[in-house]
Formats: sequence, C-alpha cells, structure tokens
Amino acid sequence: MNAVQAILLGLIQGLTEFLPVSSSGHLLLGSLVLGFPAPGLSLSLLLHLGTATATVVMLWDEILWLLKGILRPGSRSERSRALSVVGLLAVASVPGAVVGVFFGNFLDTVFSSGGVAALGLILTGFILKGGSREDIREISDGKVRPGGGEPEGRPARRLRGRPLRRGDYRRQGREDDAPVLSTVNMRRAIIVGLSQAVAVIPGISRSGATIASGLLSGMDREDAARFSFLLALPAIFGGAFLDFREAVAMGEPVLSLAGLLGAAVAFLTGLVALSLVFRAVRKGDLRKYAYYCWAAGALSLVYLMVRA
Repeated sequence: MNAVQAILLGLIQGLTEFLPVSSSGHLLLGSLVLGFPAPGLSLSLLLHLGTATATVVMLWDEILWLLKGILRPGSRSERSRALSVVGLLAVASVPGAVVGVFFGNFLDTVFSSGGVAALGLILTGFILKGGSREDIREISDGKVRPGGGEPEGRPARRLRGRPLRRGDYRRQGREDDAPVLSTVNMRRAIIVGLSQAVAVIPGISRSGATIASGLLSGMDREDAARFSFLLALPAIFGGAFLDFREAVAMGEPVLSLAGLLGAAVAFLTGLVALSLVFRAVRKGDLRKYAYYCWAAGALSLVYLMVRA
C-alpha cells in the first residue's frame, strides 16, 4: 500500500473511529469503493495507535486524575473513587477482550464482507436513534428533566464559557477540578462493556453502541461519552498489541513510511472527531449520525449490488 492510500485510510480511520459511524465498516467499504488492497497488519496497527494517541490527548485530564487518585490522592475518598473507576473500566473491558482474543479471527472470517459492513451501518443507525431518545434528557441534581440546561430556580454557573452542568461532575472547591464519572456504576459499566463486545462486527460503531447504551442505562451525557472513550483505550491498545504480535509472527515489517503517515493523519483527524462527538453528545444531537449511517449503509448496499 502506497503513501497516498495509507493517508486516505488514516483519514477514514481517524474520523470514523470516534464518530458513531463505525471505523471498521468505513475502512472495509472505503477500501472496496476506492479499489485499495485490504489494510495489512502493520498499517492497521499504526492507524490504531494514531487514534489511541488522540484519545489520550483529548482525555488527558481524566487519565491524569485517575493516576493522581491512585498514586497521590488528596484524600482516602479520592483514591477510593479512582480505584472504583479503574475497576469499572476493567470489568467493562472483559466482554470485548474475550470476544477479541477467542473469536476475533473467526469473526473476521465470517463478517469481513462489504454486505455485512453495510448492514451493520444500518443497524448502527437504529442504535443511535434509540440512544438519542435518552440523549435529549439530562440528569440534574438527581432529577431527570427534558431538554437539559440548568435546574429551574438556580443561577447558571459557568465552566470554560458554557453553563456548568452536573454532567461535568467536577469536584467543586478544589484547584484541580477533576471529573469523577459519578453516574457510572457496575451495572451500567457491564451494559456498556457488552455493547462494546457486539461492536466487533464491522459496521456496528463501537462509540455509537457504547455511548447509546450508556445513555439508555442511565448515565448522563458527559459521563456516557467520557466512559466510552476511556473504555476505548484498552480496546484499541489491546487490538494494536494483537496486530503487532501477529505481524511479528508472520515476519511482516511493523514500521513503514506509509503507515506512519497514515497514523499521523489518523491522530489529527481523530482529535477533530472526538471534539465533534463531545459537542454532539452535549447538545443531545446523536440522531444526525443515525441518518448518516442509514444513508451510508443503504448506498453501500446499492453499490455492492450494482458492482456484483
């Protein structure tokens, strides 16, 4: 695969890894439509590392808070909450890890077709549509009110130029102002983890499935998005490690100029995509991605039938 092809696939990977429209489905369909060869293990590894780095940059505050909470906590309760969040992330990672390690190759063989990816995109649209019913509601001071915004009868406080919502879950009165993902509990984490495992099928968006299931399980908007992308880190790094191990076993070179260019593009576009997703979740506007998935899936099916 040449540099131009790697850059284009990096663009697709970076935008669709985080936008709730399925990166695996877009990479598969994009390669078919553009006539590219399927991405090799080394390119897949580097593209995933690019988007993983974008996630670390975007969620650096959360990651730093977890590290400080465990290693240098300001209080016993802070360490307890940090360990709790790490435990919830670990539990939620188990279903996807089990599916990836024990059934990954089987699923790749069975579902690695353009038709499956197109149908998966259509299914993702329904998942997002269902999640958007909860996305227009926001938890505020323990009471769910339609439309979000500030609680009635309370003055609006501001955080970085916008109204401070309970969804931010900042510890008021502390200089570090760290988030604590207060609406995430064991039951909700397991639900999100199971949805991530289902999203190994091409065309089903990992971020779309996990954010929507988080919202439907009762998480608030901010927590659903942040927990989804924190949960993506072990999944992305784990997938990259499996690709690395397989590439080494097959004697395939891991580093290449084309792959590094693709990874750089995936990183930059991933930052843009993450910003767009957080903005959409805060506005309760996931449904527009549902319409896109339906259109993209339907057009892909038409293209594949005409091409056959």
